[in-house]
Amino acid sequence: MLRLRTLQNCGLMLLVLGGAAACEKSVSEERNEAISAQREADETAREARVERQGEVQEANREAAKEVTEARKEAREESLKAVESEIEKTAGAQKEAREETVEAIQASKEGRMELRKSTEQRLNKIDEHARELQTKLDDASSRGTKTPVPLEARQKLSEVQRESKSLRSEIQSETATTPPMPDYKTNLERRMDALEASLDRLDDQL
Repeated sequence: MLRLRTLQNCGLMLLVLGGAAACEKSVSEERNEAISAQREADETAREARVERQGEVQEANREAAKEVTEARKEAREESLKAVESEIEKTAGAQKEAREETVEAIQASKEGRMELRKSTEQRLNKIDEHARELQTKLDDASSRGTKTPVPLEARQKLSEVQRESKSLRSEIQSETATTPPMPDYKTNLERRMDALEASLDRLDDQL
């Protein structure tokens, strides 16, 4: 009887010890599972961080690429604008040079025509002056009753000197020669005066 109780007590103790061991094993497993879960969470977070950093880096690369392309386009547009401005400026300068050459050529032609027409008028003036000189000489040699006024000879000499001066001027034009309109007007005015003087002298003779 005593042995039976002893066996029962031993069995009960074994059962308690087994339950305690089982409880201790369950706590260890839970701790390991918690540690494993924490590791998985850390790994997931690390992977998420790496992925996010990769996305950020990729976004930065795309942004840098867009900035580079934008700068390249801006430089190309700037170069095109500069080239266009150079072409326009060169075209304007070329046109200005051509117009200047044409203006110079037209001025030369105009002065040549003026010189030609002036020489023709001066030739007629000189011819008229020679005719009047002949009349004066003939009148003096014939000893007419009405003496030839000294003023007439002086006036004729003035006309001849002025004609000679005009002829010299048109033969030696320089850079200081007045502009074409003023120059032409001055020549015509002086030749008109010579012709009027000769006509008056002719009426007197």
